[in-house]
Amino acid sequence: MNRSAAIAALPIESAYAPASRWTLFALVFGAMSFNLWLCFANTHFMGVGNIHVIASEILIISVAFLVAYPSIERIHLILLGCVVLWALALASIRVAIGTDDAIDIKIARDLMIPVAFFLLGTRVRDLKTADFIVKVAAAAVLIVALFEYFSLDLYVKLFSVAKYYIARGTMEARQALQSSDLFVSGMRPAGAQGGRNLLSFLGDHRVSSMFLEPVSLGNFGFIVFMIGMVRSKFGGKLQIGLLLTGMALVILPDSRFGAYLCILALVVMLLPVQLATLCTVAMPLIALALLTLVPMIVTGSYDPQNRYVDNGFVGRFVLSGQILGDFDVLTWMGLKALRIAAFDSGYAYIIGGIGIFGLLAAWGIVFSIKGPDRQFDTFRNMIALYYGAILCVSNSPFTIKTASLLWFFLGALAVHHAPRMRQNTALPSS
Repeated sequence: MNRSAAIAALPIESAYAPASRWTLFALVFGAMSFNLWLCFANTHFMGVGNIHVIASEILIISVAFLVAYPSIERIHLILLGCVVLWALALASIRVAIGTDDAIDIKIARDLMIPVAFFLLGTRVRDLKTADFIVKVAAAAVLIVALFEYFSLDLYVKLFSVAKYYIARGTMEARQALQSSDLFVSGMRPAGAQGGRNLLSFLGDHRVSSMFLEPVSLGNFGFIVFMIGMVRSKFGGKLQIGLLLTGMALVILPDSRFGAYLCILALVVMLLPVQLATLCTVAMPLIALALLTLVPMIVTGSYDPQNRYVDNGFVGRFVLSGQILGDFDVLTWMGLKALRIAAFDSGYAYIIGGIGIFGLLAAWGIVFSIKGPDRQFDTFRNMIALYYGAILCVSNSPFTIKTASLLWFFLGALAVHHAPRMRQNTALPSS
C-alpha cells in the first residue's frame, strides 16, 4: 500500500476544497492572541474573568472544528469522543469516590486542542499557505515583543497584565509591584542566584509579547525555530527569517529551556528518521524514569524540606520528581486528585487527569499518524521531543496560545509533500 495513503488513528485525506487562507489565519492567530485582547478590555473597558477566557476558547475550538468539518471522518469523531469521555469519566470517578471535590474538564479541553487544530491544518491549500500563516503570526509576535521591550511603560498602560491575571485569580495584588505590572514571572529575580541567563545585557525584563507571560513566548519561539529548521531542510529554501525570529523569541523571554530544546531539535533533525522516531517514541518512559531517579541522585532523598528546589532547571526537575514521588496507585491511574499543584510538572498534570494509560495511549496516537514524507516524520519527532522534554518541568505546552500553531502546521504537513520530495514519494510501492 502507498505510504501516503496509509490509514492510522487520524486519516487525513479530504476531497473538499481547501479553506480560505485568511479564515485559517484568523483562527490560528485568534487562538494565539485572544488573551491580549481580553487583557486590553480588562484594562480599559470591563472586568474580565475566567468565564470570558473559557468562553473564548470554546468559541475558537468550535469554529476550528466547523471549518475543519470537510476533513472530519468517523474515526475522528470516535477518537474525539473517546478522549473527552475518558477524561470526564476519570474526573467523575474521582468525585464519586471522594478523592476530588469537583469535576475538572480542563484536561478534556487541553486534549481537544491538538485534534481541532491538526484537522484545521489539513484544510490548507498548500504548504505555501501554511508558511504564510506561520511567518505572519511570528512577525506579529515579534513586533509586539519588541514594542514591550522598548516601550514597557506604554505596553503596561495599554495592557495591564498583572491586573488581568489578578482579575482571573492567577496572581495576588502584592505580586504586581514585584513584577512591574507584568506577569509574576515577568522579571528575573536579581542577585547572586538570579538575573537573566541569555544575553544578560538585555536586563532582567522577560518579554511576554501577546502571550502575556514569558514561558509561552519562549515555547512559541522554539516552535517557530523548529518550523524554520524543517522548512529549510525540506522546503528547498533556507528560512533565515524564521530561524532568526525563533531565536529572538527564545532570547527575549530568557527561555533557558527553549534554548536547550533548539539544540536538541537540531540533533533530532540530523539523525536518521528511523532512529529519531525510536528515541522520541520512548520519551515519556525515559522522562518518567529520570524524574524518578534524578531527585534521589541530586538530593539523596526526596528532600521534603525542599532544600534543592529553586527556579533553576535542576531545582524544577527535582520538584517535578517529588510531585510524582508523592503519587500512589490511584493517582497513577488517574483516580485520585493531585495533592500538590502540578504547574511545574506536566507529567504529573496529565497523569493526574487521564492516568498513565491515557498518557501512553495519547502518545501512541500521535505516532500512529502516517504522513506523506520524511518532512512530516521529522516535524512530528520534534513535537514529541518538545512535549517529552518540557513536560518534565511545566504543563505550559497544553495552552491553546502555542498549541494552535504547532498542531495546525503538523496537520498541513500531513497532507502536503515537501517540494523536494514529491517526485520520490510519488513512486508506486509494492
